[in-house]
Amino acid sequence: MKETKRITEIAVLIAIAGVLEAISTFIPFLHMPQGGSASLGMLPIFFIAYKYGVKDGLIAGFIFGIINFGLGGFVIHWGSIIFDYFLAFTVLGFAGVFKDSALQSNKGFIKGILLGGFLRYLMHSLSGVIFFSQFAGTEGAFIYSFIFYNLPYMTISVVLCIIIGLAVKDRIIQYL
Repeated sequence: MKETKRITEIAVLIAIAGVLEAISTFIPFLHMPQGGSASLGMLPIFFIAYKYGVKDGLIAGFIFGIINFGLGGFVIHWGSIIFDYFLAFTVLGFAGVFKDSALQSNKGFIKGILLGGFLRYLMHSLSGVIFFSQFAGTEGAFIYSFIFYNLPYMTISVVLCIIIGLAVKDRIIQYL
């Protein structure tokens, strides 16, 4: 029974993540031209990582990456699928490193979101440098990908996850 509850909770949270991600794609100013958007989609994956740890967080992030790709992923090269969907969303599960403190304290909760968000940002930015350099223009691939393209929407996403996460954390915890 306990295993069924765990799988069900994870499935529901992944579904919520997918819905939150899909909502952001309907708001044009949140959506970037070559993929990526400011969204709360990461937040349910963080809750999975906080409750069940890194392993389940990584698996949930990977599944969420597949769903996100299915919702309309932007592909320029097969490698960009790996970096922008499979790896970028999988690494969100590393927030589970803060499993012991995240649900007890705001500081641990924020640290996990910052870690997972930074690792996702890193994957998207590396993908930009490797696969999307033709969009860089005069700035160069590194500056374009790390600063102009991925930093704004990822910063907004992480800040939103922190703010909304802190607002709902105590209510969500009682159901997990």
